[in-house]
Amino acid sequence: MNVQFVESLLTAYAEVNLSAWDNLRLVLSECSHHECEARGFEVEFVLDSGQAQHYWVQVGNIWLDCGRTNAYSATITQLSDAQVSRANTKKALECAILSQEQIGLLCMQNAHFDHC
Repeated sequence: MNVQFVESLLTAYAEVNLSAWDNLRLVLSECSHHECEARGFEVEFVLDSGQAQHYWVQVGNIWLDCGRTNAYSATITQLSDAQVSRANTKKALECAILSQEQIGLLCMQNAHFDHC
């Protein structure tokens, strides 16, 4: 179930570029509404250019990157096992679950301001 759910989630929000924090809230909220266990993390990992801090979500054995912690516009991408293995530290995060209405409003506001 997790694989199909994650694929549908990535497809549904492929065109939505929220901030990394909002992506994290969106994914955790959608998982909660669909009774799919997920956990959010602030992760530091090694890139060729140095250290990076991103928000990641773990859904079962699937890891999603919600973007660099300071990104105001990021896409949600699935991580490979090789990418996950480069994590140095993982700090668990708590965030409020958004209602479906709040998710819709968040996406609508982003689409509006993105085109202004």
